[in-house]
Amino acid sequence: MTASRGPSAIEAFLAWECEQPDRYEFANGAVTMRTGQTLRHGTITMNLMAGLREALRGSGCRVFVSSVKIIANDTVRYPDLCVTSARVDGKDDIVPAPVFIAEITSPATEATDYGRKKLDYFATASVRQYAIVAQDDRLIDLYTRTDAGWVNEVVPDDAVLNLSSIGVELSLDAIYEDTELDATRRPAGEGSVPAA
Repeated sequence: MTASRGPSAIEAFLAWECEQPDRYEFANGAVTMRTGQTLRHGTITMNLMAGLREALRGSGCRVFVSSVKIIANDTVRYPDLCVTSARVDGKDDIVPAPVFIAEITSPATEATDYGRKKLDYFATASVRQYAIVAQDDRLIDLYTRTDAGWVNEVVPDDAVLNLSSIGVELSLDAIYEDTELDATRRPAGEGSVPAA
């Protein structure tokens, strides 16, 4: 597909993509195929989704994972996770007005997560917070929009992720549960309990 930029280019991309068997992102006139993920990446994503879904039950906010897309600053992205408080049509595949977005890093996406995606999310008026979740360490970079601009907070190891944009707090223990970074796991020989 050849594409330019702007709303008409996004419309052309969306029409083209809906006929493709794979998922693609569109940014700066370039089309990029989405790749698979590791089991740890998938587990972290599902832990975030489960924690947020439970905490947001009855609030009117909806949580979506990477199978749906958002429009951010004239790009089309498939974030690992996003939350919206806008009304949604279950037939759509574009999440309207995302408030919170999370990306779980991987070697292939880390530079984009901290670079172009971050700038696109920052330029999207509805986005109040953006979290970049490390996959290989218990660490989250949380960016929060304030009246003075974007503020970055590094959320380490045993801290709590404060998502003020949606009124939710999640512990890093819950986010990294069932991964090799799970705080309840012990290295072999240090009293670990065999899996049932």
